[in-house]
Amino acid sequence: MGEPASTPRVGVIGTGNIGRTHIRTWQAVGVTPVAYADANARALEATVAEHGGQGFADGLDLIRSGNVDLVSVCTPPVFHRDLVIAALEAGVAVLCEKPMARTLADAEAMHAAAERTGTLFTVGFCHRFQPHLEVLKALVDAGDLGTVISYRNRFAGHKADAEKTWFANPEIAGGGVLADTSVHSIDMFRYLVGEPVAVHAFTSTRETELGPALEVDDTAVLTLQTAEGAIGVIESSWRTPGAEWTVAVYGTAGTAYVDYANLTLTLVGTDRQSRVIDVPEGDRFEREFAHLLACWRGEATPRVTSADGLAANRILDAAYRSSECAIHLDQVL
Repeated sequence: MGEPASTPRVGVIGTGNIGRTHIRTWQAVGVTPVAYADANARALEATVAEHGGQGFADGLDLIRSGNVDLVSVCTPPVFHRDLVIAALEAGVAVLCEKPMARTLADAEAMHAAAERTGTLFTVGFCHRFQPHLEVLKALVDAGDLGTVISYRNRFAGHKADAEKTWFANPEIAGGGVLADTSVHSIDMFRYLVGEPVAVHAFTSTRETELGPALEVDDTAVLTLQTAEGAIGVIESSWRTPGAEWTVAVYGTAGTAYVDYANLTLTLVGTDRQSRVIDVPEGDRFEREFAHLLACWRGEATPRVTSADGLAANRILDAAYRSSECAIHLDQVL
């Protein structure tokens, strides 16, 4: 037998917005996908016409074709479990978009399959590969911020026509903005600050001039706390047009603040002087995919594992359950 190929044969399952991002990113890191799957025949036909390769109406058929070594799973969350487990059992490496699963039970089954098969599996927590977040983590790990006291993250804007998309269907998505957007924030809290031991969430949806109330949350606030006492506040919304994408870590020796709008990392010391930290350039998706290729070649260890995906799903599940049992003031006053 010859040496194994240095480049995997990649398939992309789901050719919607994030699927197209995966296709472009694979191409940017020097890999041309060889197969695509989508239940939408018109979308699949257009993808194959543009990029070449083989088309499948069913992602399971793509996985079982024997023609791929690695798949990007870019479908809505309800389909993740069956696709990922089939790939892992077939020895096909997986990059699964977030959230890892629609339900905690699905996430547990996927993690068990990854553990049982030993097949390479990672979840699309791309913000771990954002250069600004990497430098921020280095500041935290080096103690430059002192003892971390709190964390704040807001990812919010206006998701136009959300009510017309599968994102607003709980049977497909598993939740609303908390599940879709704040799952990134949950992973970032774990990455930057530590493992939370307590969580609570408030979720809301209402009819406004921007659209009707949804079947899922369009706005959410999640609080977390580590065993050491560090507190995190995560805010997300699909109904606030004044978009804000920011991450801040507050410590006893300083504060570090990432602003995605202008891609800056600012450090504020105890002297109240602020300075912008130099950060290497880099696209987080390209760096994520390049890292996955290195893992596939045995040159690196996955930075994000099925255990990380499961942890995020566990926190999401606890957050949604906590949102149903808030203490109302009229019950205690």
